[in-house]
Amino acid sequence: MARYPVRLVRVVREFLPFVLTALRDRRRFLVVGGSRTVTESEQRARAQDVRQTLLDLGPTFVKIGQVLSTRPDIVPPVYAEEFAMLQDAIPPGPFGEMDPAAVPGLDLDEFERFDTDPVAGGSLAQVYEARYRGQRVAVKVRRPGVVDLVETDLRVLDRLIPVIARFAPRRHRFSLRNLADDFQTIILEELDFEREGRVMAEIRENFADDETVVTPRRIPAVSSESVLAMTFVESTKITDTEALRRAGFDPKDAARKVANAYFTMGIDHGLFHGDPHPGNLGLDRRGRVVIYDFGMTGRFTPEMQEAILDLYLAAVRRDVDTIIDTLIDLGALDPAVDRASIAYVLRLVIADLEGRGVTDWRDIIEEAMAVLQSFPFRIPPDLMLVIRVGTVGEGTLRQIDPEFDFIAAAREFLAAHGYLGRGVEGLTRELRDDALASAQSAVRLPAALETVLDQLARGELSIQGLDLQAPLVAIGRVLAYAIITAAWVVGSSILTDTSPVFGAIGYAIATFMTVLFLLSVRNARRAG
Repeated sequence: MARYPVRLVRVVREFLPFVLTALRDRRRFLVVGGSRTVTESEQRARAQDVRQTLLDLGPTFVKIGQVLSTRPDIVPPVYAEEFAMLQDAIPPGPFGEMDPAAVPGLDLDEFERFDTDPVAGGSLAQVYEARYRGQRVAVKVRRPGVVDLVETDLRVLDRLIPVIARFAPRRHRFSLRNLADDFQTIILEELDFEREGRVMAEIRENFADDETVVTPRRIPAVSSESVLAMTFVESTKITDTEALRRAGFDPKDAARKVANAYFTMGIDHGLFHGDPHPGNLGLDRRGRVVIYDFGMTGRFTPEMQEAILDLYLAAVRRDVDTIIDTLIDLGALDPAVDRASIAYVLRLVIADLEGRGVTDWRDIIEEAMAVLQSFPFRIPPDLMLVIRVGTVGEGTLRQIDPEFDFIAAAREFLAAHGYLGRGVEGLTRELRDDALASAQSAVRLPAALETVLDQLARGELSIQGLDLQAPLVAIGRVLAYAIITAAWVVGSSILTDTSPVFGAIGYAIATFMTVLFLLSVRNARRAG
């Protein structure tokens, strides 16, 4: 119990200067006075100080920084850039710090050899090389005491988040509360190595018939909730372009393989690796993409997969209405949102991005977030992880290939797997249905208009305040036939692409309507 108040005091003491500085930026004397201008260099220095503070506070706060680095809806770009450096911020520590006796499930006697120099380190665990039953293995060991520390820190965050939200800008309050809930799920899942082992095995099975991707295989006999033993898969770090070239691989091709692996996981499999930073990716001697560390993963329901795909296809078609509908289905937008307003600003964003030729995932997300913050908007956990994968993954791929175009790669993948064709088919189907509906209405409309216009001509129908004379009736017929004729011509053009028979029928009706239009013009002249 004593640990919690001590930890709470330390966290408050560490962050209080940053909070007071931020409040003074808004009110020079905290409660009165105008806002202060903060230069970019000052912001950068502050971001560096916050990053170091997160590092000093340990695993939980390092993980918070990593998550915040992919949340442009909450932190400014300069802070996101600094927090991204926390991905590889924890160096491996000496084995003595691990105290194997304090790690449940770790029995060194079960291994023929156990190298006490870690090959990789992280905020929550370290990885060692060992030999088990004649096989080279990697053993991921949870840091002793980290579970108690994380649980204490989560209690601290539960106490502080409501206070932070009270002083945060109104547009950030909803996101902060949701981030706190989502973060708790993320970090507790990362601490559960049994879950990680199951996910790793499932992803390995998903790629069983794919010669471009390989993952380690879990060894259940020497694994537990705090220890994950797996086959040792040697590879070249994906961002070591010089080593890749020496091994005979093209970095540009390697970048495309990595991107396709993630598109396949997200769109085809529905289960995807959520942490594509350079330390978790490599290329083996056969040129296969090797994926490590499955502590952070995401899973889509079939409905979620469809929604994500629909969102991208709608963006390709610049279909703002479908974008809004999909964001509502994903839970990102409130169903009661002002559709007209958000459609207007989204069209402006799309036009601006196209005008600037922007193809960067991060730039697109930042632009979209800047707009959506003005509306009832939140990022659901699954969508947050998609944004993280895109942001972190794009940064990794740009290190391999500086000219890598994330959007173009996604478009190529979707086209190669028939998804873009499905989008075109869907659009054509919508146009066909609209055209058929218009055709049905057009067939009924002349009779209805004739009835109304005849009533007007006989004086059986009147509109208060207007003197409706025969010339007006004749002009009305001309306008009606003109509109109907134009609708049939346009509708028939669309129908011809999908069904030549329907198109031919449509053109025949359009010809007939043209004759009626010309007769109505002649009658209007006589009436005049």
